[in-house]
Amino acid sequence: MTQVVTTTVEKNIQVDCLLVPLKDKHLLLPNVSVAEVIPFSHLLTTNSSADWVLGRIDWRGTLVPAICYEMLNNQSAPAPNPNARFIIVNGVGAHADMPFYALLVQGIPKLMHVHKDEIQQVDAMNMGSFDGMAVTVDGDNAMIPDLERVERELLAGV
Repeated sequence: MTQVVTTTVEKNIQVDCLLVPLKDKHLLLPNVSVAEVIPFSHLLTTNSSADWVLGRIDWRGTLVPAICYEMLNNQSAPAPNPNARFIIVNGVGAHADMPFYALLVQGIPKLMHVHKDEIQQVDAMNMGSFDGMAVTVDGDNAMIPDLERVERELLAGV
């Protein structure tokens, strides 16, 4: 006798995300793309000529390049902020030379549980070239960055 098992796929899939504060906007990142949120730390110099590459951070024994997302998008750098942090981003590509990079943020990211039907694409002015999409989720406006493009640019600029 053969038993047939049927399953239903939940249509309302939840994704855990972080709402990441920047100078004038927020980024919305899937939680799995962030390895850790760390306090602002001493930056080591780098040979990069790109002004948006701030330097390198020694994170868990690995030198990780640190970038300013605003400057990458040709915007002005944020003012010094005592609440500034770095988020360590998991690289989206399989680049052995750079499995992680750090992104300067202006506070503590907020954990959000986002359902597909709760996120709405919106038209946004002042989208940077590394912003993939402008969205509203749970009343908050945010940009979803093009992490693949950020990583390619970083690999070329470091």
